[in-house]
Amino acid sequence: MEGKEILDSIIGKKLDKGRTQSFVLNGELIEKINLTYLKFDNWISIVSSDELTTVRKVNKDFESRESFGDKEFYYPIVPINIYFPDFEKYVGKKLVSWKELVWNKNNKLSFGINLYFEDNMNLIIHDNTSEERNQYVFKNSVPADLIEK
Repeated sequence: MEGKEILDSIIGKKLDKGRTQSFVLNGELIEKINLTYLKFDNWISIVSSDELTTVRKVNKDFESRESFGDKEFYYPIVPINIYFPDFEKYVGKKLVSWKELVWNKNNKLSFGINLYFEDNMNLIIHDNTSEERNQYVFKNSVPADLIEK
């Protein structure tokens, strides 16, 4: 996993908002969640792909971005609650902890994170191993093929 120190630095901070970057190929929605952006004090990005979870800081001009790409490879960026209304209940909540999610057969393969918020709320962002796409789980229910590290 890359970016553990970034996650450690936002413990105790409130989630302000979230956005998701989708992937559209030649006008067809391929992936709703290609990349996740969360804003605490600053924006971070989270992606889990190819057995690696990566967390990065995002530069300040990100907030004004609505998309990346072109007509063929298009990456629209929208508020998470547009596709996932359950996300709204996390806004304003403090992050209290986090755990990396790894494959239960090989703990060197990273497939996401479990974010622990105040009021016993969890948000899991993970790469679904059978569908090979990122998903959100809005409860503390780690997928069967993953474990917390």
